[in-house]
Amino acid sequence: MRLLTKLVTCGGVAAFFFFSWVIMMLWNSILAGHLGLLPVLNYLQAAGLWFLFILFFAWTGIGVNGRVSPLWRKERSWDKTVDKIESKIRHGIFHWGERKNEENWEELGDKIEKKVKRGIAHWVDADPNMEWDDLGKSIEEKIKRKVREWADEG
Repeated sequence: MRLLTKLVTCGGVAAFFFFSWVIMMLWNSILAGHLGLLPVLNYLQAAGLWFLFILFFAWTGIGVNGRVSPLWRKERSWDKTVDKIESKIRHGIFHWGERKNEENWEELGDKIEKKVKRGIAHWVDADPNMEWDDLGKSIEEKIKRKVREWADEG
């Protein structure tokens, strides 16, 4: 990561052209070639796409040195963040289990799995009792269908 940061900051223009080429190669091989979802990009289109990404994410502080934008970036205590997330998950599971001392974790896990499966199945208009593998194929088909619809509109 440090090498990538130095490459981008030291050779900004060269890095821009290099990453434009990388984006073009990845787009054309994955989205256009392998999945067949979107049309092929030429180099200038990939450079324009990369430029738009830079514009959209310039104000988020990603990759910006702390001396440049001290107001945008602040030190975060990841330990506190992880503790907060863990306590919220525990509280949600206990609330969902309707008891503070859940004895049967297997039963609670099955209830959570059924609820998640039912929500996903509803999203893809599938049977909630189907196997996870079949549900995964339904999700894949829905995503491909939505991307094709989106590409046809544009």
